[in-house]
Amino acid sequence: MNIATRRLRGYAGRRAPLQHQSGVTMVEFAILSPFALLFVLSIIQLGLMYTAKQVVNEGTFLAARAGAVQNAQVGTMTDTMVRALVPFYQDTGDSDNFARLTAALVNAKIDTTCVPLHCFLNVQVINPTAAAFDDFGITSAASDGHIYIPNDNLEFRSHTVTGPSSGLSIQDANALRIKVTYGYQLKVPLMKAVFNAIMCGVSTGIGAFGTTRVPGADGSDCLDFYSQGRVPLVSYATVQMQTPAWKPDD
Repeated sequence: MNIATRRLRGYAGRRAPLQHQSGVTMVEFAILSPFALLFVLSIIQLGLMYTAKQVVNEGTFLAARAGAVQNAQVGTMTDTMVRALVPFYQDTGDSDNFARLTAALVNAKIDTTCVPLHCFLNVQVINPTAAAFDDFGITSAASDGHIYIPNDNLEFRSHTVTGPSSGLSIQDANALRIKVTYGYQLKVPLMKAVFNAIMCGVSTGIGAFGTTRVPGADGSDCLDFYSQGRVPLVSYATVQMQTPAWKPDD
């Protein structure tokens, strides 16, 4: 047997292990590629959510400022918040700025209007509290019959006298603090199902009387947001009242 023949037999003997290794690589790729794709999509979605949170934070501050000069009325703050959310509803393919923004505002109002099945925007006044109105609330003809907390000459009013119900001074009662919850719609493919499964639980399939679910987020959040492909973004803002705060109508 000459040298050339032995070399050819050696190459043939090594060919089968190389083909086997190539097959293993393909199997590993098939198993790992979905997880890698899901990881990349998750990073993209989290980046979009971070940007969205900044928009909601800015809108919350603007809403609080609007409330400070409009007697802490929730309706006024909600309208301001809706306008701040317009960037989420723009059609970037429309080159007409006026038409694009007008349509975005209409869509934002429609999407954030509360209906019996869901409410994707909620503006809540945390301060002044009902107890603060009980302690400091007065009425006059200038307030159109509303109970309000006076905010004139606050620098000359006592800072040490606190209300018996609220435990706040009148200066603290004139600090408007709001909480805004916005249901941000997930944009990246597959993320709606992923977030819903992670936050609201997944079926284990091992229940004795049917499948069971591993709970995640609060049930109301699952019903109002995650099950509808949204994530609740929560933001707070505190500003000084510039007008007397009116007590909300019951």
